[in-house]
Amino acid sequence: MFISVVVAVRNEVQYIERCITSLCTQSYEGLYEVIVVDGLSTDGTCERLQALQGAFTFTLLRNPEVNAAAGRNIGIEHAQGDHIAFIDGDAVAAPDWLEQIRGAFENSNAVGVGGPDLLPEDSSELARMIGLVMTSPLASGGFLNPSTQHTMLDEERWVEHIPTVNLCLKRTSFDEVGLFDENFVKGQDLELSYRIVQAGHKLLYSPRIRVVHYRKETIMEFSKQIFKWAKAKIAILKKHGMHGLTSHVYLWPAYLAILSILLLALSILFDFTRFFILLLLFLFSIYAFAVLFESVRIAKEHNAIRLFLYAIILLPVVHLSYAGGVMAAVARRGI
Repeated sequence: MFISVVVAVRNEVQYIERCITSLCTQSYEGLYEVIVVDGLSTDGTCERLQALQGAFTFTLLRNPEVNAAAGRNIGIEHAQGDHIAFIDGDAVAAPDWLEQIRGAFENSNAVGVGGPDLLPEDSSELARMIGLVMTSPLASGGFLNPSTQHTMLDEERWVEHIPTVNLCLKRTSFDEVGLFDENFVKGQDLELSYRIVQAGHKLLYSPRIRVVHYRKETIMEFSKQIFKWAKAKIAILKKHGMHGLTSHVYLWPAYLAILSILLLALSILFDFTRFFILLLLFLFSIYAFAVLFESVRIAKEHNAIRLFLYAIILLPVVHLSYAGGVMAAVARRGI
């Protein structure tokens, strides 16, 4: 099995050396190549990569479009392997990453395999707390959200989506369903997974295929990330249409907004303004209780008292950022 590893990067100077070192020192005894595609980094990432070429063998390409989807497509077009693996520049592969990928393919009929993106041991406190909060179903949507199904599993299972931070696909899958859609700034991997699953193919999650992935370092960066993820999910609905319960889960902010407008209109029409205000206070109380309860639960689950305080802040940040992204995408023309 000849595996081509594609890394699309932009401004990852803080982590890129760890990523490349992990890829170029794999225990895999088969044939593999590493292709790094830089999206016009401005923080010294490209220069660091050029310096690393003195110690490791990998191909360095440029991505004038900047977009990560375009970078991955450039990597695919230059790849020589019959299997193409993806990892992000802020992730570090386990020493047996490629070996576990090969084993997963040999023991299944999957067209794509991947695994978890674990928290690094040297993560900052905020990054670690963000990672732990996102394991909560109240933050991620749980199994109703294909984007985070894989983070909840401790055994092999068929899933609807595996992110490109830890994914390997057979080259033939691209021949059939096409490359990454470069119209997507975020969520290109989720949209590609949708096409693969709709074509009748299987994606296998394996907890043995491991990478560690550094999270956002500030609440603002985290909020922007959630906002962009939300916009990407609505873009997928605009491109492919509604598809089962998952689509309705994506659209909950829009449904909530419509319901609120209807209730407000009815309260004004029938002079139920006081009732409407009381209803809002009641619903807000339920939400506040849910956040409080879940903050206590995950803090206890992870034996981290400070996680309780972070969760009280981060859970509303997730919900507000996601709602904002959905409404912005719904209002926008095109995808």
